[in-house]
Amino acid sequence: MAVNRIIPSRIDFPRVCDVFQDEMRRGLEGSPSSLPMIPTFIETAREAPRAEKVIALDAGGTNLRVAVVSFDPAGKPVIEDLARHRMPGVDEELGKDDFFRLMAGFVLPFAGRADRIGFCFSYAVQMMPDKDGKLLHFSKEIKAPGVTGEMIGGNLRRALAEAGFREPPRIVLLNDTVATLLAGRNALPGRQFDDFIGLVCGTGVNVAYVESNAHIHTTPGLDAAGSQIINTESGSFGRGAFGKIDDEFDATTAVPGKYRHEKAISGVYLSALCLFTAQRAAREGCLSEDAARELARVQSLSGRELNDFLLYPDGKDNPLGAVCGRVPAADARALYRLCDMLVERAAALVALNLCAVVLKTDKGRDPRYPVCITADGTTFWQLRSFRMRVESHMRQFLAGPNERAWEIISVEDAPLLGAAIAALTN
Repeated sequence: MAVNRIIPSRIDFPRVCDVFQDEMRRGLEGSPSSLPMIPTFIETAREAPRAEKVIALDAGGTNLRVAVVSFDPAGKPVIEDLARHRMPGVDEELGKDDFFRLMAGFVLPFAGRADRIGFCFSYAVQMMPDKDGKLLHFSKEIKAPGVTGEMIGGNLRRALAEAGFREPPRIVLLNDTVATLLAGRNALPGRQFDDFIGLVCGTGVNVAYVESNAHIHTTPGLDAAGSQIINTESGSFGRGAFGKIDDEFDATTAVPGKYRHEKAISGVYLSALCLFTAQRAAREGCLSEDAARELARVQSLSGRELNDFLLYPDGKDNPLGAVCGRVPAADARALYRLCDMLVERAAALVALNLCAVVLKTDKGRDPRYPVCITADGTTFWQLRSFRMRVESHMRQFLAGPNERAWEIISVEDAPLLGAAIAALTN
């Protein structure tokens, strides 16, 4: 267990937290780091204006949502005419022109409704000072290779003009983690917070926070007196928290050596890691021969199935529940403890990520004004006890000399609302 670093208590929290902050600083300086620390050029100083409408888009998986969004006098969001579409490139491979033509077709019905577009585009993008972004590569099964290297906002505006949208609005591009931070900043207008953090913990994991421009050395010409949101790409953190079993699991993935933090946490990987670890434990004699034989028959385990197993360990419709029904009780208990331990470790790693960011900002020292952490994602909110575990680890570490005030909130439709706020305030 020690060499595999499966037991959460074996994580050297102070040391790894320091390493995480060091990687953040190195990324901001442009030095070699596992954390890219991407400037977004999205600022947070302005409040979202009331009653002003904006076209908001949310693309982050297989679906694309479009709506007109505004905020009433009390700051409550108003979402009008929400439309859902399949993301271009999901069902068939598309060239660049067809990709943007289809996307423009989804926006065209909203022509004339607003003079700004906020676009939550949750793929790998290099952001530009004008709030547009160049696609580095697609993920999540989007098949449109011709779009790689292209400016998303500029090409969409061109396609809108060709489709008959006279004078297409300016487009502000951002990802879901940045949008989540902005949605949280607007969610509780009567409250005063010292700072804001966005966390996405679902299929993937990432954190965004507000950084002083004076600390960002990768982009020349920034106003040192200003600040902007940094997309840490924290899922790629790769130092200090992983063991032998993580190394072996990493070697089986499509991108070995990358996204080490994410592979220990996120929904798309955590369930697979649980199955991989259980099968490895069985092969090494930690479980009975019956358990080894039954586990070898399990080909895959989804995030939903892992959660079902933790909630209903005797469920026969669940792959691991079915295994437990055919093996000795001691094996069933050991299998459950193993999965639960890996989930606990994942929660500890999310807490470590958040603690490192809170300490890096040096905010939340006054208990009256906590740091607001807006969290989005199914792993965080739906995986058994996950949020409670994250908060427990944070309370333990952000105490004593590290004492900081913080609060975790949820905002419905955070990516869509964050896209609207970005367009209205930038």
